[in-house]
Amino acid sequence: MTSVSKKITTNTRVIKDLLTKYVDTFAAFKELINNSLQAQAKRIEISIVYTDDILVKSAIKQIIISDDGHGVSYSDFDNKILEIGTTAKKTGQGIGRFSSFQLGELMHIETVGYDNKKSKFSKTSFSLDTTDFKDAQLENTEFKVDYEYFDEKLKPYYKVTIQNLHHNISQTPARKNLITQDFLPDNFAQSIFENYPYEIFHDKVKFVINDKEIKRENFLIGLPIKKVVEYYDKKGEKHEIKFYFYNIKSPLNKVKVFFQTDNAGIKSVAHEYTYSSDWYTPDLGTWFIYLESPFLNSDLFRNLDIDSLGEEEVRNLKETIKDTINEFFKSRNQKFEKFLVSLEADKSYPFKEELPASKAQEIIFKKVAYLLEEEHHLIQKNDKIRTFLYPLLNRAISNGDIEYIFRSILKMSNENIQKFRSLLEKTEIEDVVHFTNLVAEKLEFLSFLHELTYGAISNHLKERSQLHKILENELWLFGENYNGTPHLWSDKKIGNILKELRDKYFDYQPTKEDGNIIDLEGSPDDITDLFFMNEKINDIDEREIMIVELKSPKCAISEKELNQINRYAFTIEEHAGLPTDKVRYKLLLISSKLTRFTKSQVRSRRENFPDRPFLYDIKTEKNIEVYVMEWSELIEQNKRKLGYLSNQLNIKDKSVNEKFETEYSELIDEKISAQLRLIK
Repeated sequence: MTSVSKKITTNTRVIKDLLTKYVDTFAAFKELINNSLQAQAKRIEISIVYTDDILVKSAIKQIIISDDGHGVSYSDFDNKILEIGTTAKKTGQGIGRFSSFQLGELMHIETVGYDNKKSKFSKTSFSLDTTDFKDAQLENTEFKVDYEYFDEKLKPYYKVTIQNLHHNISQTPARKNLITQDFLPDNFAQSIFENYPYEIFHDKVKFVINDKEIKRENFLIGLPIKKVVEYYDKKGEKHEIKFYFYNIKSPLNKVKVFFQTDNAGIKSVAHEYTYSSDWYTPDLGTWFIYLESPFLNSDLFRNLDIDSLGEEEVRNLKETIKDTINEFFKSRNQKFEKFLVSLEADKSYPFKEELPASKAQEIIFKKVAYLLEEEHHLIQKNDKIRTFLYPLLNRAISNGDIEYIFRSILKMSNENIQKFRSLLEKTEIEDVVHFTNLVAEKLEFLSFLHELTYGAISNHLKERSQLHKILENELWLFGENYNGTPHLWSDKKIGNILKELRDKYFDYQPTKEDGNIIDLEGSPDDITDLFFMNEKINDIDEREIMIVELKSPKCAISEKELNQINRYAFTIEEHAGLPTDKVRYKLLLISSKLTRFTKSQVRSRRENFPDRPFLYDIKTEKNIEVYVMEWSELIEQNKRKLGYLSNQLNIKDKSVNEKFETEYSELIDEKISAQLRLIK
């Protein structure tokens, strides 16, 4: 093997503007595939090394693409590989072979080709690391090229290895350097097929991905259907547009349209979009439609991306495409056509007297109603539920909630559909929605509270104002009779006395000697206990004062805390400045944990009050109740209550991060926000 030093021939403008010019990394990778096709390859092998290493953000360590095309000989290596932005290629600027730079920093090329000058086969290899140069220095940087000649006949090939992906190395990689979803194991073969169906279907090229060949029967149902349409442009000239309809094995259940152009003899997809045909319904399966015509060019594709089309040519072309696709699906969807007759005659059809806001709204409504009919046979059963459901669907379509509601309804079993119908006959739907929403919000809050009191974020709740402000609006935790309780405090003197007594009996730090320290790794020393009071008038016109002592996450309730709450209750009982008549004092002592001694004491005391959860003691001189509990007990009790109320209502979890930042954003400090992002 011989090694020589060479320089790349280029200029700074090309390096800056062209080497990473592609829309995304998959588009850049397709350029390497196109190079293989232009080299008349019959087999293209792609190897992607996936990893679950947490340090590899893209989950991909290396990408290799090799082909059995004619390769590049050493004699041609300079002008075919090392010259950029020259006329080495008949079309383009000869930069496609360097598109790998958009994916990674390190590129290695290895190729075998027949050298006409030497009448021998040569093997050439070359590595380029973009970290070795800056934009302005590439043309001045020397690179080592290894080559070797062989007397025997070799099989030509061209192989590109891409390593050190930008996605993995950079803290904030540019959008164009992000590894797209197309590269994921579940998506890659599908993405290759989408972009090269002609080569795969006609068996012109075999694509092999990680040793597994892509075969047309893995993707296609039946044969593609070809349709040729005559299109007259605004000048009156006639053009042929070829439509190829592929029925795809995929749960996507959509129609995707691809525009193919000729790229130096290679059919490549220049533009794609998901199409909504008036006559297509998801039960027809997934369809890919490929269009090709000499009339279609890059300027036209750029215009197709514009919503407000100004050019009459593009508008006419889109109308021709739409009509052709609609006609295709209408001829295959007589079942849908028959359903529409029944739907439009139904008394609950929302557009009988009032026109839809747009044609699209009516089309979407018809499709959703059709799928619901397929699932639940609402029209066939003459079901009363349509009088509610159809207006709801129409409203959901108009305000953008259609996908969520549609998917939820389709998941309902026939049994629950009947229950829903029965429920609507007994109550108003708004009452049902209001009730279930309240239950859902409370269940969600309980999960949130559990994370606050037991999760990693509990170590960072330092300020009294944070947990206090959250809990004072959720007093239903301590009993449904507190639901929606207004914050009343008519007598500041009572509040001052209770606060003074609290400071006297509870203001201290837990110690190992007292056996009430919970060992929390990373728990800051300055977490304080929390204390708040609430006053309300109960159902028997009795004034109730609730005093809640929330111990810090590092403090367990031990014998000392039990003595403190006892002394606190006794002092209230004896204090002459605190009223007795028609007043109830409710004292709650809560922490994340009870010591073994405390659990034993609490368990014995609770047996005296089997019908009153968490009750620890009652003082008789004044109406004073003392409750001792763990947060987990209180949370579990509320979950059981809500479980009964909701009849096993299933609630989707919100992350602690989302709830905290949206509903309690004013309480967040920098450390808590960072911790929330860490644990979500």
